Amino acid sequence: MPFISFLAAITSSESYIFLAVFAVLGLVALIYLLSPMSLPDEPLLYLIGVNHAVQFKPAMSQMFSESESVQKKRGAFKAHVAEMIDKLDIDVLAEEFGDEGKMESEIREFAKDFAKAVHEPFNWETELRKFHKAKGIEHRFCDPDSSERKALGIEVDPMKQTESDWRKREQVWLSRIADCKLRRVLFVCGDNHYDAFAQLLESNGFNVQRGAHYDISDEEFHDNAENVIETPEHKGDFKEW
Repeated sequence: MPFISFLAAITSSESYIFLAVFAVLGLVALIYLLSPMSLPDEPLLYLIGVNHAVQFKPAMSQMFSESESVQKKRGAFKAHVAEMIDKLDIDVLAEEFGDEGKMESEIREFAKDFAKAVHEPFNWETELRKFHKAKGIEHRFCDPDSSERKALGIEVDPMKQTESDWRKREQVWLSRIADCKLRRVLFVCGDNHYDAFAQLLESNGFNVQRGAHYDISDEEFHDNAENVIETPEHKGDFKEW
């Protein structure tokens, strides 16, 4: 009898140990699920609003000069994008931009001749495209080109567009990333579109995280005016897309 009682005591002790281990494992699993460490697995869209001069360095700025404020803003924008790519585990880079926004054919040809004369190549890539190439992250241009704008009834000339045209373009951007609701996206758009586009994304099921703004005032465009050539983008037109 004493031996049987001893076995029963051991069995009882093992049951308590098993239950204790099970409880600890359950607590660890719960802490992990509630921990910020699990957030990178959740889909989100991180939205950045910009003046387009930080998004891409225009041909005229590459050929001549631009203000120190613009250069600093672009540097801050690049550093922030790099930080968010790593911090948020971004796997799609998207932007309000397209090849037509980067350069018109006439400017391209003139810039080619200029580059040959000064023996310095031009870089036609947006900052997000550079990250795409450096890190292998998927990239998408989302703005409709001229032919698409005509087909959609959008004013082709950006300087003549109304808010109605902007809303139509934002719908196009949405369509370009409609398949990314379950992914981690960083999207860059003109600051004038920021709030409206954020609301459009949210109303269509995106988990939007509203991020930084990189606007540039007219004074910042001309903080060293004696070295800056007068171009439409330096007069403020470039930031009103």
